[in-house]
Amino acid sequence: MNKTGGILCAFAHPDDEQFSSAGALWKCVQRGIPVHVLCATRGDAGEISDPALATRETLAEVRSEELRIACAMLDFEPPHLLDYGDGKLPEVPADELRDVVVEYIRRLKPEVVLTFDANGGYGHPDHIAIHHATIAAIDVVGDDSHRPELGPGHIPAKLYATAYPRSLFAKMEQGLIDLGEPGFNLGAVQTIESSEMGTSADQLTTVVPVDDVYELRYAAMFAHRTQFGPEAMFARFPESLTRELMAIDCFRRIHPAPLREAPMPDETDLWAGLGD
Repeated sequence: MNKTGGILCAFAHPDDEQFSSAGALWKCVQRGIPVHVLCATRGDAGEISDPALATRETLAEVRSEELRIACAMLDFEPPHLLDYGDGKLPEVPADELRDVVVEYIRRLKPEVVLTFDANGGYGHPDHIAIHHATIAAIDVVGDDSHRPELGPGHIPAKLYATAYPRSLFAKMEQGLIDLGEPGFNLGAVQTIESSEMGTSADQLTTVVPVDDVYELRYAAMFAHRTQFGPEAMFARFPESLTRELMAIDCFRRIHPAPLREAPMPDETDLWAGLGD
C-alpha cells in the first residue's frame, strides 16, 4: 500500500489538533501513515495559564513551540505554521485562504484531509473560516488550470470534519456545573448555544476507539501549557469523566458521502478503504 500521501489536518490554532482527533491520528501514524498539521495562526490571542510561561508579546512564539512539542509527542510530522492573526481568519480574503490550503494539499499530496465541521465545534469564527477554506480548496485542488504555480493538481481520496458528539459536550457542561460553574462560557468565540455545539449522533460516520491512548493524548494536550494549566477543566474534572470524554474520536466523512441506506457510523478508522 502507498501511504506516502498520509493525512493533512487544516486547523486554525495550536492545540486544535488535540480535541477529538489526536488519538485517531496517532493510531494512523503507528501504521506508517504520516500526519501533517497545517495551522493557520500561531494563537497569539489565546490564554496564558501562567504569566511565567509567556507574555502577550511572546505568546505566538511560545504557542508555536508548544505545537511542535505536542506533534513530536504524537509522532506527527513537524507542523506547518502560517502567520495569520488569531481571531482574524474571517477577515482574510476567502480565495487567499482557500489557495493556501490548495498549495499545501498539492505539496503534501495527502490521501485524507481533515478540518473542522461547519459550526467550528462551538462556533469559533476562525474554525469556521478554515472549514470553508478547506471545502473550497477541495473543489479546485485537482484542477491543473487553477493557480498552476502552486503545483500540479491532486485530489485527496477522503475529506473529513471533526465531529465531537453533542452527547459528550452535554456531559462536559454537566461536569462544569458539578464544579460549581454555570456551564460553557467561551466568550466571544462561542457564537452558538451550548446545545448546538458539536455534532449530532446521526451525522457521525467514523468513530475511533482511543481509550487505550488516554495517557499519551492527555500529556500531548497539556504540552500546550499556556492553554491547559492546572485550572483547565480537564485537569479539574474527575479522571473518570476526563477518560470518558477522551474515549472516542469522532468524525463526519464529507467525501465520499455516506450511503443513505448504510447504518452510521460506518467506519472505525480514518484510513478505512485505503488499504492495510
